[in-house]
Amino acid sequence: MGAIDTEGKQYLYNSVFFADAFNYLLYDGDQVIKPEELRELDTTELTVPYGNNARVPIQKYRDLLKLWNAMMDDNAIYVILGAELQDKVHYGMPVKDGLYDMLGYSKQIAEIKRSYQKESGEANEAASDEGELTVEDGVLKIKLTSAEFLSGLRKGDKLIPIITAVVYLGDEPWDGPKSLFEMLDVRDRRLIPFINDYKLNLISPADMDDDEFDKFHTGLGFAMRVIKHQSEDADAIIMATNHKKIDRETAVFLNKVVNLKLVYEEKTGGVDMCKAMERKEQKDKITGAITGMKLMGASDNDIITKITEQFKVTKEYVLALLKAQVA
Repeated sequence: MGAIDTEGKQYLYNSVFFADAFNYLLYDGDQVIKPEELRELDTTELTVPYGNNARVPIQKYRDLLKLWNAMMDDNAIYVILGAELQDKVHYGMPVKDGLYDMLGYSKQIAEIKRSYQKESGEANEAASDEGELTVEDGVLKIKLTSAEFLSGLRKGDKLIPIITAVVYLGDEPWDGPKSLFEMLDVRDRRLIPFINDYKLNLISPADMDDDEFDKFHTGLGFAMRVIKHQSEDADAIIMATNHKKIDRETAVFLNKVVNLKLVYEEKTGGVDMCKAMERKEQKDKITGAITGMKLMGASDNDIITKITEQFKVTKEYVLALLKAQVA
């Protein structure tokens, strides 16, 4: 996994930003999904694929996977939300995401099947269900019809829906397929009604209009705007914040993903991106001055004295920059 993928995964692991991303995708920015309603799930998908004679399990790792559990219209709803981070276009993404989702449903079926065998201690109250439950060898078992036994599911069983989002953090528009249909070479159009499609749920800042970023309600929207314009006028976007503070997580994320090299104090709370930009520009000037003085043969003590007087910074700060140049 690349550095951008890794940083994006760490950033969106925070349920505040994760919920904001899915509210944008699913509800056009309305704050329907609350961060506190999300629960982390195991991102490992392990299953034995059909037709595998050796029965060798395959293992896939999602980037992020959370269960959304909420009440809506007096009904409990459960949805599994997954996110895949990409810093480059993946031209096989519809197949990759489709596989993840099918593995997720396959895992649910396996868990439902296992749930039909419970410890006999749990049987007492449930065993009154019209004789459908029996205890064999101390284990509670539910009687299944032959059709139910074949699938491992009872007729009324339902699966939890899975929605996967592709979060693409490149600054160029996504030019890969956005559905399985776009990947298929179908010469006979009469076949199309019988082929199941799989479409991507894509969040791509490079493909967004600028007014789309206002639909986010956290620093994620600002991050998306900067990512889109990073090769053009990212500095101007930062200065346009007019000293509005950005949450520290977003500042750290942007510093690493867009390589802004902003300088800010390591404190809790928000980050003034304008001041961070000004500190970066000052740091660049100081670094240039140190390099010039070194070329002129100045000693470290002379450099520290001169720089602290000229730029009104501490000796410790100049010394740290000197050491950084040596490293």
